[in-house]
Amino acid sequence: MNPSLGLLLPLVFGQPAAPSGVVPASGFNLRHALKAPGCDTCSSPSAGMAGAGPRMPGAMFPQYSPPQQVCPPVGPPAPVLAMKAVLPDGATIAVDASGKGYAAGSVFGFRPGYVYRLKVNVPGREPLGATLEVHGSIVPRANMKYMEFPAALHISKTDIARVTGAGVVTKVIYLENPEKAIPQEELPGQPLEVAADSEREALDVAGDNGRIVAVLRIGDRTPTADELNRAFIDGTVLLPGQGKLGLPGVPPLFGHSGVPLYDPILGPKPLKEECFPNGGDGGPRIGIGPGGRLGNLDATDAAAEYTRGGKREATVSNVVCLCSPRFVARRAEASATRYTTTATPAVANQFVARSVFKQRAYAEEILTRERTLGLIGRMRPAAMLELDVLHALGSKVRTQAFAVVSGVQQAAAVIEPDELNNFPTRLVLTKSVDPAGPYKSGDVVTITLKYANYTRQAVTDLVVSDSLSGRLEYLDGTAMSDRPSNVTTADNEVGSKVVRFDIPGPIPPGGSGVAVFQVKVR
Repeated sequence: MNPSLGLLLPLVFGQPAAPSGVVPASGFNLRHALKAPGCDTCSSPSAGMAGAGPRMPGAMFPQYSPPQQVCPPVGPPAPVLAMKAVLPDGATIAVDASGKGYAAGSVFGFRPGYVYRLKVNVPGREPLGATLEVHGSIVPRANMKYMEFPAALHISKTDIARVTGAGVVTKVIYLENPEKAIPQEELPGQPLEVAADSEREALDVAGDNGRIVAVLRIGDRTPTADELNRAFIDGTVLLPGQGKLGLPGVPPLFGHSGVPLYDPILGPKPLKEECFPNGGDGGPRIGIGPGGRLGNLDATDAAAEYTRGGKREATVSNVVCLCSPRFVARRAEASATRYTTTATPAVANQFVARSVFKQRAYAEEILTRERTLGLIGRMRPAAMLELDVLHALGSKVRTQAFAVVSGVQQAAAVIEPDELNNFPTRLVLTKSVDPAGPYKSGDVVTITLKYANYTRQAVTDLVVSDSLSGRLEYLDGTAMSDRPSNVTTADNEVGSKVVRFDIPGPIPPGGSGVAVFQVKVR
């Protein structure tokens, strides 16, 4: 066997059930060979903690274990991309050979890898022509039905007016990367669109901010019934109310993300667009910075800082999984002075356009971030120290280790390492979300932060902080705590909030508490 072939293997996950009776196309009918855990296991307090890989019996080196995904998929990409028609009042759209017009709100399923010829009927105007290239679909997670998360097949009054004036409108639709999310809520009937100076720029920016799933171009010559019939391929469009979609008449016309390839040792590349981790420490390591303040609390991080034995310490929470696919379109306008398109089962050519027009952006983007410049340490940068632990003694009050430090200098010291215990000896912060998801834009989620003092000393001046993702909006007045606390919020670097619970009172050994608040999914 050629060794190079081993580097390119299909992602072998079980095929999710298709509620609408979709028959998988070639490349989707893979046998179930690996079962990935659901996202309900991601909220465990131990999730996200580093650990050594499993050792083989008698082996000198640990066996390699690929990093575990926080929000693992439960199958390959969906066989179709769900799209919901968003049209002006009275307008209809035809997507198949029958030429039947469907009203706004209709949901279709388009197979990736094909070009679709569309016809838009607008009251009081000549019908419009459009084409749709479908390049991919969502990758379902636990309890996620892909037909319930449609992208917007959006043709607005502004688009119609621009096309009527001899123009071309291009919309690059992509599944947004939550780490680069636009901090803006998607309202019903108003899909998120951001202007681009050209189609090339729209493609580049969409690829940098997520995974491109479709390209809609409005302004084609109005297709005749015969042209619609010749361009349509059987088994590629799941129509509203249709119970089953058969196999496609011809293979896909161009490459798409139907079967992702990956290195068999490193494993599949994590897909970030459908879900995003929340909690833990996702960026530079959180710690106590200058002035005894918490440093490197980035978006999606959750941490607690407290005083124990006169020292300021910090700990981070576990990682939970929030799944909420959201589509965004990058919109570009161009003159139709040179414009041609062809869409048949044998050929699919893109537009040729020039004379690009600029348009005001609909949403602002975050351009700058701030980080802590440094952390306070106990060692000088030039010191090289070697720690030899001679013996450890157990005590009812505390664990002590007698050690000798050798290196630049030699001295005797008594330290209190938490690592000598088999159970946590510090404050533990646990994060959870309710309900479990997946979520749609506008859903309200309750976030619970539980803390417990597992040290042998009382801790004081506890501050629990949660820096929210740009996809989450804090709901004012929803923060509560079972202990007296002061709740404050501040803007973070992704257009959301940092929610802080200041709990001054002492928390004795074995003491615990809980803080909750609500957010709305954008």
